[in-house]
Amino acid sequence: MKVIYPDKTLPKDMHQYMLGTITPRPIAFVSTINNFGINNLAPFSYFNAISSNPPILVFSVNRRPDGSKKDTLLNIENTGECVVNMVNSEIANQMVLSSVSYDSNVDEFVKSGLTPVKSETVNAFGVKEAYVRFECELDRIINFGDFGGASSLVICNVKCIQIAEKAFDRNGKIDPVKLDNLGRLGRAYYLKMNRENVFTIPHIKTKNPLGFDRLPKSITNSKFLTGDLISKIAGLERLPSKEEVEEYKNLLDKFDPETVQQIAAAEINNNQIYEAAKLLMVLEYFTKEK
Repeated sequence: MKVIYPDKTLPKDMHQYMLGTITPRPIAFVSTINNFGINNLAPFSYFNAISSNPPILVFSVNRRPDGSKKDTLLNIENTGECVVNMVNSEIANQMVLSSVSYDSNVDEFVKSGLTPVKSETVNAFGVKEAYVRFECELDRIINFGDFGGASSLVICNVKCIQIAEKAFDRNGKIDPVKLDNLGRLGRAYYLKMNRENVFTIPHIKTKNPLGFDRLPKSITNSKFLTGDLISKIAGLERLPSKEEVEEYKNLLDKFDPETVQQIAAAEINNNQIYEAAKLLMVLEYFTKEK
């Protein structure tokens, strides 16, 4: 492992380590308005939701190299509101265009060609082309310094959410692929949400899953079962009994233990978890008898 100590690393390098390893990150495309009625639009990828009840978003704004505050932070301090727009792949390059450090009197909506749309609960405009818009009021700002690169954490209370109809599936649930949120990686890399990249992990429904510690060594030490595969067995509430797997005993006449483990691995990958557990417990119960 490469060992990195912040106090021994240049800030610009630490910035890249943070951005490059904590991925993917959602992008808060924040629109604000200043006291003179000029719109501002800028992306921030230190961003996430931290509460649903009440709904709260947070994002971090770094200071300029000279320690001065960016327009987004100044506007939020002065008006107490903003709109957090989510970035889809269709506006990715326009988002990047808006990220340039323009003068305070420049409207990034105009520069990027994006369309300001009136909000329901705040004066700041949203991005019409965004599929999701969070209208927010400022809760508080936590400053972590006043030097170049220091960040300010902006905590926002969500007052209204607008979501495009196209982002929902036929059951009225949000479809992550249709939503098309862009993910921020390190440097100039981004992640587009493709159907082949989306998979499900069923929630563990048992109240007292086995865990790795209650599995036999024949399972946890298997060279054919990865930790990810074993975890699905560990999510069961109990292992099959000897009586339950008696019918599989004859497998040991046809296959060696390693082959049985490989078959079990295939069953796990096919989401036949309990069947895989039966195969594995055949080895535990009957191998010694052979």
